[in-house]
Amino acid sequence: MKEYIAQFILIVFSVVLGLFLSERIEERKKNREAEELLTTIVSEVKDNYQLLNYWVPYHQEIKKNLDSLSQEAVFIEAFKKDRYIFFETLFTRGTFMGRKPANDAWDIAKSHPLIVNINYDKYLILSRIYSQQELTFEPAPKAFELFNSKDVNSEENAATNLGLIADNLHELVAREKELMYYYKQAAEILNLKADKKADKEAVNK
Repeated sequence: MKEYIAQFILIVFSVVLGLFLSERIEERKKNREAEELLTTIVSEVKDNYQLLNYWVPYHQEIKKNLDSLSQEAVFIEAFKKDRYIFFETLFTRGTFMGRKPANDAWDIAKSHPLIVNINYDKYLILSRIYSQQELTFEPAPKAFELFNSKDVNSEENAATNLGLIADNLHELVAREKELMYYYKQAAEILNLKADKKADKEAVNK
């Protein structure tokens, strides 16, 4: 009788141990896959961070120069004659921004079941970054839409429209400042570092 009991206990133990090991293996697999998912997102965030480190100071420079020029009668008169003096004078890099920060990895990750396995603090800061990122560049198309309007540099509207474009750039720079604040928070949590040597590479990708 004792022999049967011992065999029964051994079988139960083997089954429980097997289930335990199976669960542990599955848990490790999920954690590993979650880390791979996080690595992809972090790579995208790092690339975006480098991109912004390259463009944000430039946007601040444009805003500062426009604030000054929009008060100068000579510039306003030149703008009335040729709207493209705006670009020639302010856009010293030949463009406003090569491309916006990406969000492809984050969009894919949000619908992935393993997103729940990502550390809460990391998930929270990533969520803040991408939410702010979505809001940050909304003023830019408004400014360009206004610039492309038929009467943007008309005699009666030129000065006012320059002021409105400046307002949009102010809003953009303020939102970029907030976004960069989140990136600096993420730098500690996600071990991000802005690689200055990689800035131009990130811009041209």
